[in-house]
Amino acid sequence: MRRTAFVALLLASVACGCTRPPYSSPGKDLAVMEEDYTDCFTKASLTVNTPPFPDSPLRQADKDTDACMLERGYQRHLRLF
Repeated sequence: MRRTAFVALLLASVACGCTRPPYSSPGKDLAVMEEDYTDCFTKASLTVNTPPFPDSPLRQADKDTDACMLERGYQRHLRLF
């Protein structure tokens, strides 16, 4: 019984860690961060889906999104995916 509870608690804590936003910034709330992330991700997706196409579009979109968020003053967090 204890082992099952431990495994359940471990899985729940990992799941909570995976749902945290990958960026943060002092003084900005979650809604603003989500809007900025959506804007950066949309721009990056448009760029990689417009010729000339990159060799690795998913990696490039992630890299462009990350650069955009850093330009806007966000800090990275560990992403578990």
